Amino acid sequence: MSTDTTPRCPICTEGTLTVKSMLYSVPFFNELAMFMMVCSSCNFTHNDIFSAESYEPTRWTLRVTKPSMLNIRIVRSSSGTIRIPDFGIDVEPGPAAESFITNVEGLLYRIRPVVESAIRFAEEDAAKKRGNEVLENILSAIRGELEFTLIIEDPSGVSGILPEDLTLVKREVIPQQEAAQLKGAPMWVDNIREEVQERKD
Repeated sequence: MSTDTTPRCPICTEGTLTVKSMLYSVPFFNELAMFMMVCSSCNFTHNDIFSAESYEPTRWTLRVTKPSMLNIRIVRSSSGTIRIPDFGIDVEPGPAAESFITNVEGLLYRIRPVVESAIRFAEEDAAKKRGNEVLENILSAIRGELEFTLIIEDPSGVSGILPEDLTLVKREVIPQQEAAQLKGAPMWVDNIREEVQERKD
């Protein structure tokens, strides 16, 4: 089921923003509402995923140990943080972060140009060297030659790592105070973040 509307574009303020929504059911996970927004005037685009149900803040952890695991499905909402600690990679959501559904291999391909860009703009030789080491690790992982751990944390609980064999992945509920420290936390978490910061001060 999908619906189309034509609200005003938030960028160019013209009434040409097309919004499409679709329900996407993921077995053993939940039912997701996918939103796609496109402006025909300024080409503004934005995609997002929301759960049709309410979920607690969640952390998913997967140890990728063989090439076939590169095909495991990934759902990342606009509030999801991606971590690959073996490579020193943390991808945190910004204001324009978009959601996507892919697999582990596709996720590595998404991260690759970010690292390449960081190498190009690095001013110090040490930073360039470190960036090249991370890039080589990513390429080795894409080829299935390197084991690594993938972690996705989401204060909205929408993101997930979804192998057919769910024993391969560890799912944890993140305490609300910890979830409040994550970027991209939904509005209800912001109040907790402020309270935690006040206690630290």
